[in-house]
Amino acid sequence: MVSQYGWMGKILRVDLTRRLASIMDTSRYASKYIGGRGIAARIAWEELPAGTDGYATENRLIIMTGPLTGTVAPSSGRVVFCGIAPQAYPRPWYTRSNMGGFFGSELKYAGFDGIIVVGKAGTPTYLWISDDEAQFRDADKLWGRDTFSTQAYLVKKHGDGTQVVCTGPAGEHLVRYAVVQSGTEHAAGQGGFGAVMGSKRLKAIAVRGSQAVPVARAEELMRLSNTVNKQLHKAFAEGAAHVDPALVSRYSARQRACTQACAMGCGIVYGNVPGTVNPGIVQTRVQCCAPLFSGAAPFYDWNIGVEPGIEVSALTNQLGLNHWSLVFGLVPWLRECHRRGLLKDLDGTPIDFHSPAFWATLLRKIAYREGLGDKLAEDGPRACDALGIGKEALDSLYPAYGFGGHWDGHGDKVNPPFFPIWVVSALQWATDTRDPFSSGHDYASNLTHWSRTVSWEKLSAIGERLYGSRKSVDPATPYEWKAQPAIETQHESVLKDSLPLCDSIFPLYYTTQTEDNYVRLEVPGLGLVEGKDLEYQLYIAVTGHDMTRAEFRASAERVFNLERAIQIREYGRSRADDEGIIPYFETAETFIGPSGRLESLDRAQFLRLLNEYYALRGWDPRTGRPMREKLEALGLGDVAAQLGNLIS
Repeated sequence: MVSQYGWMGKILRVDLTRRLASIMDTSRYASKYIGGRGIAARIAWEELPAGTDGYATENRLIIMTGPLTGTVAPSSGRVVFCGIAPQAYPRPWYTRSNMGGFFGSELKYAGFDGIIVVGKAGTPTYLWISDDEAQFRDADKLWGRDTFSTQAYLVKKHGDGTQVVCTGPAGEHLVRYAVVQSGTEHAAGQGGFGAVMGSKRLKAIAVRGSQAVPVARAEELMRLSNTVNKQLHKAFAEGAAHVDPALVSRYSARQRACTQACAMGCGIVYGNVPGTVNPGIVQTRVQCCAPLFSGAAPFYDWNIGVEPGIEVSALTNQLGLNHWSLVFGLVPWLRECHRRGLLKDLDGTPIDFHSPAFWATLLRKIAYREGLGDKLAEDGPRACDALGIGKEALDSLYPAYGFGGHWDGHGDKVNPPFFPIWVVSALQWATDTRDPFSSGHDYASNLTHWSRTVSWEKLSAIGERLYGSRKSVDPATPYEWKAQPAIETQHESVLKDSLPLCDSIFPLYYTTQTEDNYVRLEVPGLGLVEGKDLEYQLYIAVTGHDMTRAEFRASAERVFNLERAIQIREYGRSRADDEGIIPYFETAETFIGPSGRLESLDRAQFLRLLNEYYALRGWDPRTGRPMREKLEALGLGDVAAQLGNLIS
């Protein structure tokens, strides 16, 4: 039964231990928590036992779509994975990851808005879901397969159009940064949720459906989506890195969107690439950080060539390993340990990052936990602890919580550092549950990119419109008015993960098509819509929900505070944890990066800024915990009551 527009009305709950499936009503959560990340946080609050480990039977794997998933809203074919993340350091804790592709949409077409996986199967199992039904199937023939062959087997078995998420050998062997894989490149990468699947002996989930997502204002949604897509086409034509014509003719390379209903072509699909390590033909998609396997940026001074880079990227996905963890953290750390003579070889194999064969050996050893690969499967921070080497290099690569730095703007290994952009990044790192790359794309990534073509004067004017003051992006005021954009972009991140939408596309703020470089779109029937209102308008068009803009943003604030409450209850999260990121941003000399001397974070100024952040959030500046009054004002009175003395 449909509970409201934008939803199918049902969340599937599967107990692997007892092989039982049941249904929960989506409407219990939808209006208050938006979708995706928000609904998952509420379910985690209600169900996760205190102190749960990532590999514990009691852990939940919460898979949630959002109200826009499966509609024509641009880039809306996404799905979010949440639970206790094995990758988090020094202790596994609750966080999230999300994925593009087509699985999320197909799940809704099959009649479900999400899946909650509990328990642990006695033998390898996969789930088969089709039009309002779920079945537990034996996965003995799948266990041990890579992610590509697993998906091929299930599509052949259940028919064309079947969408699959699965774990590979890395997940089966509980590699802490194992991904949940779909297609050749779609992955829920951060957190290690592929290892959560492996720990539960859940090899895969295969889905096929024939239903439609009900939309409240279909014509309005179509007009709005078409207008946004036209703007995206213009932006893509201006800024896209087009495919090398030689690769087009040689390997049929073509740019394709990475998720349903997206007008962009950020990924490149290759066919007929000859294997250099393994005989055969490689056909795969390369996007996001995957080109870095070839050494496609100054910091990555290894060079294995384009074709081997494509093959190594595909092998990483086949094994079910996280690209981000490897190229932004573990491999740079290994390289530096080798340079300094701290690590001589890899179980007798010479370390040579210019060799495709070495990359293949390294990846397989990690995925199957063989030899030194067993330690490296724990990711950089835990490997550093176990081996007792490379602490200085590690500290320059991993800002906090076991996640490598990415788009933090301070010594970033792909883009030059911009001061004071990374002061906002530091606040986001301090108060999130993982690397805040969604927020980074909103602020650091956007400003880094657009400052190359738009003056800081105009960017500051847009900052005033978005965050309340020109100082929010003014390089001359590094520690003034930076808490406001940190909070606003964190809320934006929640909304994108809850609707869900692509964090590289939204929010759509900047353009070369207007005199002041701020996005305003003329939408038939709606008039002039500002960039900051596009997500809200898409949400209203799909759901018909009678919600104001302020209430929409307040929903994001509610979710962010709820995630904080989960960590307070389960792990005692406090201000001391937040301040743990300071040494990374205090570093004035990059240990291994290309940027030379950096601006160093002023500790006293940052602590003052952190106080301001807590005050704006309604959190206790002594503890960094939400005050009872704030939680009650957000409609989280029951959460405040459960936390009790922890927030007194």
